[in-house]
Amino acid sequence: MSLLSPTSIAVIGASSEEKKVGHEIFKNLLTQGYEGDVYPVNAKHPEILGRRAYASIRDIPGPIDCAVIVTPAKTVATILDDCGAKGMKTVVVISAGFAELGTAEGRAMEDELAAKAKEYGMALVGPNCLGILRPGIGMNASFAEELPASGSVALLSQSGALAVAVMDAAPSFHLGFSTVISMGNKATMDECDFLELCAEDPQTTVIGLYLESITDGRRFLEVASNVAENKRIVLIKSGVTEHGRQSVSSHTGALAGSDAAIDAACTQCGMHRARTMREFLNLLRVLSTQPPLPTPNIAVITNAGGPGILATDAAEQAGLQLPSLDHKNDQALKVKLPPAASTHNPIDVLGDALADRYGAAMEAAADDPGIDGIAALLTPQIMTPCEDIARAAAATKKTRPLLPIVASFMGDKNVRKAIAILQEHGIPNFASPEEAIDALATLRPCSRMTTQTNSVDIKRQRSAQALLNGTSGLLGEEAMEKLLALYVLPIPAQTLVRKREEIPRAIEVLGFPLIAKISAPEILHKTDVGGVRVNIRTMEDAISAFEHIVNTVRKNRPDAAIRGVLFQRFLPAGDEFIVGALRDPSFGHLLMTGLGGIYTELFRDTAFRIAPAETQDAYAMLQELKAWKLLLGMRGKEQADIDALVDVIVRTGMLVTECPQIRELDFNPVIVDANGVTIADAKVIVDKNDE
Repeated sequence: MSLLSPTSIAVIGASSEEKKVGHEIFKNLLTQGYEGDVYPVNAKHPEILGRRAYASIRDIPGPIDCAVIVTPAKTVATILDDCGAKGMKTVVVISAGFAELGTAEGRAMEDELAAKAKEYGMALVGPNCLGILRPGIGMNASFAEELPASGSVALLSQSGALAVAVMDAAPSFHLGFSTVISMGNKATMDECDFLELCAEDPQTTVIGLYLESITDGRRFLEVASNVAENKRIVLIKSGVTEHGRQSVSSHTGALAGSDAAIDAACTQCGMHRARTMREFLNLLRVLSTQPPLPTPNIAVITNAGGPGILATDAAEQAGLQLPSLDHKNDQALKVKLPPAASTHNPIDVLGDALADRYGAAMEAAADDPGIDGIAALLTPQIMTPCEDIARAAAATKKTRPLLPIVASFMGDKNVRKAIAILQEHGIPNFASPEEAIDALATLRPCSRMTTQTNSVDIKRQRSAQALLNGTSGLLGEEAMEKLLALYVLPIPAQTLVRKREEIPRAIEVLGFPLIAKISAPEILHKTDVGGVRVNIRTMEDAISAFEHIVNTVRKNRPDAAIRGVLFQRFLPAGDEFIVGALRDPSFGHLLMTGLGGIYTELFRDTAFRIAPAETQDAYAMLQELKAWKLLLGMRGKEQADIDALVDVIVRTGMLVTECPQIRELDFNPVIVDANGVTIADAKVIVDKNDE
C-alpha cells in the first residue's frame, strides 16, 4: 500500500518559486507532518526549500516509494521511463493537458501514459488531478492548502476542486478523513481500483465517492458490492440528466435515463446514494459517527409537539417505527415527568423541560429493549438550558456507545454552543427533525440484491443471434414471435395478414374476438397513427379493420413500409403492467417494470434493476411499486399470478443479456390475472450486428 503509506516521495517538478504547484506540493510534504523522506527533482535548481534537488529521479540514491509529477504534459511520458528504470511502482501525475482537453493529441499522450504504466507495472493516479492526502501520517501530496482532520472517511473524487470544497466544509460537519484521493482522468486507476484500495485500509470505515463517469459499469457493480459488505459507500454521481435520454423510442427509454441506472446500481450493491452535496456530507457524517441501527424501532424525544409530529411523519416515510416503551420503563419515566407530559412515542417532555427531564427520557428509551435508536429534538425556548440538555444527551451516548443517537436542536444562535457539545461527543445534529430521522434510517443495514448468477444458455443464444443478425430497427412480428418463444415469453396467438384474401385463413386459426395492429418497422406507437382496431368479432369486422388500418396509416404515415396487419387473439381484461429494458452505456441493460398500459408515463410507477435479475430481485422490484397492491388483489379481486410476472421479468433479463445488440425493449401491456400473464404488445429495437 505504498500509495497510502509511502516512506519516501519524490516531487518531480518541485519548484523554488512560490505559488507554483510544484512548490506548494513540495512545501506541503515538508511542513504538515509527513515523516518520510521527501526529494525535490528539478534540473534547474540545486536546492529547494533547503533540500538538495536532483536533476533526475534516477540520481536519487536508494529506492523511492512514490513519485508526484508536476511537469508539462509532453514531458511526463519520458519521466515515466525514468521512474520505470528506478523500479517505482506508484506515480501520481498532477500535470494537466491530456484527454480532458478533448483533442486527439491529448488523448494520444494519455494513452501513452497508460501504456507505460502497464509496461512498468505501475499504479498511476491521474493525470490532471489534485493529488493524495493522508491525514493520519501528515501526508499532503497535493496542492490543497492544508490537511483536513484525521478520521475514518475516505474521499474518492473525480473532481479535485470538489474534493477541496468538501475538505473545506468538513469542520462544520465534524468530518475527519482517512484519505483523500483525486482520481483525475483515470488513465489507468479508476474508481474500482480505489475502492479496492480503501477496502484494505484499516483506517477507513466509510467511503465517499464523487463520480462524473463510470469506466466499467459491470466491474463497478462487482467491486462495490464486495466492498459494501464491510464498509459503507456513499455515492454522489453528476451528469445524470442527459445521457440515456437521446434517441429513445420506447416507454422504457423515456422513463429511465442514466439516473435510473445509478439508483439500480446503488440498490444492487448496497450503496447509499446522495443527490446533493449537503446530503452527501450528512450521510458521511452520520455513517462515520454512529453504529448501525439493527431494527427500525426508534424513540423520538421532544420539548415541542410540532417537531415531534414532523419526526413521526418522517419516520413512517423512512420505514422506521415508534413503538411504545415497555411497561417497566414507561412507569419509571412517568414518575420523573409532570402529569401533562407524554410518555408515548414520541416522548414529549414539554416546553419548560430542563436537563433532568431530557436525561430521564433518554435513559428510559436507552434502557428499553424495544428501542434501538434515539432522535433528540429541541426548540430553544426562554427557559430551555440548551447546553445542559446537550450534556445529558452526551452522558447517555458515553454509557451506550452502541446506541445510535442523533439530534435536531433547532434554531441558530441560541443552540450553537449546545450543538458544539453534541458534536464533540459524537452526536450529529441536523437542522430539521426530518433530516435527523433520515439520518437514523440511513443506519439501517443496506438490503443488497443477490449476486447476478444467471448463466448464458449458449445454444439458445446462438438461435437468438441467428434471428437478430443483419437486422436493425424495430424487429418484425415473425422474428419477434420466434425470439420470444426461445425465452418462453408468453404472447397471444397471432397471424400477420399481408393481403385481404388471407383474412379467412387467419380467422380459422385464431377464432374470435380479435385485435388488429399495423405492421410497419417505422411505426413504434401504432395507436397514434390509427393503426389499431379492437373487439373484432365477425368476418366483416376483420375485413373492415384491415382496410381501415391500411388506408389510415397510408394517409398518416405515407413514408411507412407497411408489411401488413397483425391479427391477434383478443385477451380478457386484467391488470396491465410493463416490462422493459434499455441498454445503458455504463452498466449494460437496465430492466424496468411498472404500471403499464395507457398509464405508463402518466403515473411513472416504475422499478429498475441492472440485468440479469434473479427471482428475488424481480419480486423486490414489484414490491417497490405502488401498483403492488393491485397484484395482491383489492376489494375482493383474486390475487394475480405474481410468480408468472416475476418469470417474465427474469426471462426478459436473460434475453437482453444474451442479445446485447437489443437497444430498447418494451412489453406493454403485460396482462396479468389470476391465471397467468400474456404480453399483449411487444417492441424490440435492435442495433445492426452482422457477426
